[in-house]
Amino acid sequence: MKSCLLPCVLLLACTPEKETKQTVSPDKINDTIQQTVDHLDAALMHDYRLIAEKRLKYQHSPALPALPPMADDTTFLRRACIDLAGRLPRPEEVRHFIADTSPGKRARLTDALTREPGGAEVRFRMLAEAFRVTDNDYKTIPWLRQAAAEDRPYAEIVAAMIGSWLKPSVDQGNAMRTSVETAYTVLGEDLYCAMCHDHPFTDYTEHGCFAFAACFTGQKEMRLPLDYKYPNGKPGEVIQADILHRSKNYWPRIRDDQDKLMQVVQWITEEEESKRFALVASLRVWSGLFGMPGEEVDITVGGVDPAPPWHGIKGADNPNIYHRSCFSGSPLGAATWIDLDTNHPDDFSQATKLLIEEFLRCGGRIGEFQRILARTEAYSRSGIDYNFKWRDCYLAPAPQIRRLPSEVIWKTLTAETDAQLPQVPQPEHPLCMLGRGTREWTDESRTPLSHELVRFMMNDKLIDQATAKAGDAEGMFLALLGREPSENERAAILRTSASNQDVAWALLNTKEFLFRP
Repeated sequence: MKSCLLPCVLLLACTPEKETKQTVSPDKINDTIQQTVDHLDAALMHDYRLIAEKRLKYQHSPALPALPPMADDTTFLRRACIDLAGRLPRPEEVRHFIADTSPGKRARLTDALTREPGGAEVRFRMLAEAFRVTDNDYKTIPWLRQAAAEDRPYAEIVAAMIGSWLKPSVDQGNAMRTSVETAYTVLGEDLYCAMCHDHPFTDYTEHGCFAFAACFTGQKEMRLPLDYKYPNGKPGEVIQADILHRSKNYWPRIRDDQDKLMQVVQWITEEEESKRFALVASLRVWSGLFGMPGEEVDITVGGVDPAPPWHGIKGADNPNIYHRSCFSGSPLGAATWIDLDTNHPDDFSQATKLLIEEFLRCGGRIGEFQRILARTEAYSRSGIDYNFKWRDCYLAPAPQIRRLPSEVIWKTLTAETDAQLPQVPQPEHPLCMLGRGTREWTDESRTPLSHELVRFMMNDKLIDQATAKAGDAEGMFLALLGREPSENERAAILRTSASNQDVAWALLNTKEFLFRP
């Protein structure tokens, strides 16, 4: 059968990795992973049932929705290829996966996808978004791509991106901006208010914010602002570099005779602070596979990542909702995990605790952690629209229905490779309209729906160019939707005498194409 000729299916299959020697039996490795997966599924279900019981106890509160059924093979394949390899499934891949009746095929699939070059690119993009890498960071980009491909420990990546010559240049020497974004990126801490006054809802002070910024000035001095009004300092005076005092654990002051940034890195990754460090990283990986934790979406559009509200951790026993930053320039579209005190384990749900433990156990290797999450029963369920009824379930035991990432849409239309895409496209580039951010803020890229997106998918010349190369209907359904056409769809195509280009255009403009299930 002639396959679809859209650019997305012209990409070559990736070359298999060279095998490395195993010092431990693969069966034992898989048994250990499966035990971890089972524990995580049990923790997710514990939290889900606990919230459901509490809602049942208080009859004025609506019951939690029933868990969705397991996703069928084509839905799971499409979701896994998008989330783990940053691409749509290939037609031959769909046929093979459907025909395969052997047990464990979903685990084998997700393992293979994390090892693909596209899987490394997904990890690179996640890290580049977090650390705000731009096209001007010529040395950072190849190093970070290699680190993602080799699945290096997250602590090593943090040390390189914060404490070495690889530091991104996006802030152009603004130490205050760099320090605030660093706290946000790695520790999920909101210092935006404290840049100009004591934080009204946390213990962070303007003095502490400037002291932390002094760690990022190199040999230059950091001075308090001339309008400083608090009694613990004088306007314009030089301030001593110090770490953020977010916990009561003792940490010596930053020493001027040692590299200040490496002292910050050591503080972030030391045992006292590693829970927070692992929490934020593990939730960032979780959001790539399941959607933003605790985020409500508008069900009228079928589920999408809007500009989400800033929110704090909501556990089964601690459903607190935290404030939104009053700093006018804060990244409204960015994910954040604010104000969870890691010194009080009761603040965590069981699933959140286990995410931290497993992220640390696998050495902070993002690819390995993705592999664990993708094997869970929760990830195999049909997608949910994370609406008001799911509000109290911070880590819902099923993926959210979300729009396709901008890169997947763009590569499907153009067949450009990830390496060809700009880190920060020009404002007129369609990637911006599709949701690629400016990298001024951490985790800024979104997957919005808009009238502009609808007009683009219906009328842009790029759509005409892509659909003009379309093949037969069967191949297009496999390439774009990851499934074969139904009998009704085949009949409709014949009844309307639609051309191949018309069919391709219609498929690209369906909700089924634009959303990951």
